[in-house]
Amino acid sequence: MAQAGTTDEAGTPVAHEPLSPGTAEGQRRRPAGPSLRPALVVVGLALFLVLAFGIGSALNHNPTPKAPLPSRVNGTDLVAQPSAATLRPIEILGTPPADVLDALVLPRGAHTVSVTKWSGTTQYSGKMTFRLGASQAALVAFFRTELHAHGWSIVNVGPARNERGATEVLAQRASADGWFWEAGVVVFPTTFAPGSSPRGATRFSLDLYQMPDAT
Repeated sequence: MAQAGTTDEAGTPVAHEPLSPGTAEGQRRRPAGPSLRPALVVVGLALFLVLAFGIGSALNHNPTPKAPLPSRVNGTDLVAQPSAATLRPIEILGTPPADVLDALVLPRGAHTVSVTKWSGTTQYSGKMTFRLGASQAALVAFFRTELHAHGWSIVNVGPARNERGATEVLAQRASADGWFWEAGVVVFPTTFAPGSSPRGATRFSLDLYQMPDAT
């Protein structure tokens, strides 16, 4: 059966080329939308970065530093332990600051004898006195070693003024509060009471001063 066609203006028939199967199939399909491949690539890259940063953060995480443990001081049989809790009686309204108190240690077993608190009328000055079953020489070596090890600058080690037979260890350090602080440890002569330890007992005092600058 002949296929009807159209004619041009002169009446000449115009042939129509049949649609190919491929062309017809393409016309029946829904027009293609934008590709999802670029979006999937972006999502994949974002997930990779999240995982990479998460793993890196876990590997580089610095755990909260633990409080220093008691440790034996070289050259003595004394054990150093943090003193911030023991020195709390001379702390008033955050003075002395934490970085000063945390830089001090005391020999384990020291017993508090007296406390002199800051009056608050002048620059800070506080004092605590202790007693320990140890020799004078051991305590001087203890504070000289430990103050230096905790960032204090040793200013002087020698006879204490107005205290016969006593030795003073004097040290200074700067603080985050903008002041310099001075620690003066006076170690008194060892005493031997009847029935006491063969090495006797020694009294020592720790004075803390707030200073406008280093001297």
